[in-house]
Amino acid sequence: MIPPFSQPETAVLLPVRQPFIARARTACYVAAMRVTVTGATGTLGFACVHAAIRAGHQVRAFVRRRAEFQRRCRDERVEAVEGDILDRTSAGAALENSDAVIHCIEFPPHRFSLNWDALRHALEGLGSRRQFIYPGNSWVYKPSDGERIGADNPKNAPTALGEVRADLERAVTAEGGTVVHLPDVYGPGVLKGFLQAMFVRAMAGQTVWFPGDLDRPHEFLYIEDAARALVAPLGKRQSYSVDYTAAGPEPITPRTFAELIFKAAGLSPRIRSTPMRWLRAKALLSPHRRALRDLLYLYERPVFFDARRLRSDLGWSPEVGYADGVRRTVRWLREAGYTAASA
Repeated sequence: MIPPFSQPETAVLLPVRQPFIARARTACYVAAMRVTVTGATGTLGFACVHAAIRAGHQVRAFVRRRAEFQRRCRDERVEAVEGDILDRTSAGAALENSDAVIHCIEFPPHRFSLNWDALRHALEGLGSRRQFIYPGNSWVYKPSDGERIGADNPKNAPTALGEVRADLERAVTAEGGTVVHLPDVYGPGVLKGFLQAMFVRAMAGQTVWFPGDLDRPHEFLYIEDAARALVAPLGKRQSYSVDYTAAGPEPITPRTFAELIFKAAGLSPRIRSTPMRWLRAKALLSPHRRALRDLLYLYERPVFFDARRLRSDLGWSPEVGYADGVRRTVRWLREAGYTAASA
């Protein structure tokens, strides 16, 4: 049996960061909550565990392998619970006594249908009148050719995978949950994707490759800012049944982003474009890549988010600029042992 969260004798009130004008009008406080993070060993889940702790909440990490999580997370304030989200009983026990869940489990595209079972078990395990927060992405929106997309834009995904993702998000908001859409993330702990590959290759003095036009602007978000965006709705009733979009500091080209990495690594830039036709052909070689093939359009027509509602409702805005975020990431990778030999 999973031990329940401890019951504080009195509620602890946490100050909520808001824009300056809002702070000048009124002080806002949120009671400390018992928060369970699913997928807490993953990149986003692990960051959310630490963001929720920093925000003063009581945190439970729901993981597949407790020993692996505890090797990475030494914070005794975090309760690690081992289980399987695809097992209804296991999920229900892990979510017992939770006030809120940040659901960071995402099965890969070639097993994407499993996300329905995972989401259903998490919603059932949490129960009614509790808060459910779900990270979203750009798959559910059609590119708007440079115009920013906000929470009120329709979810008219141009791909089958995006349509399934949009249905998952609609199921969350229909149950009173909150969806926070994020751009591509980078930073300490991010170990997959094109952005991470750029860091590893640059630090090894190798040529960095990025899909498509190197001078077409994109939008990226530092991992800690992404986690803060997912923690921001906790205890805020105005966020129930709402979609939010979190934006990066500003648009940036892949060329400029790569140059920042090389500069932080103390090396001369070596940057090349990966032809899109080559990526589409390579995507046919494995089930995982085939499932992602239809999403390659996002490198040719990237989506830019509008974070005004997230800022006005919840006081969130990105705090880490690209230059600072890149320096922090390079430092973390060096400390983690990423060198030319490991690239």
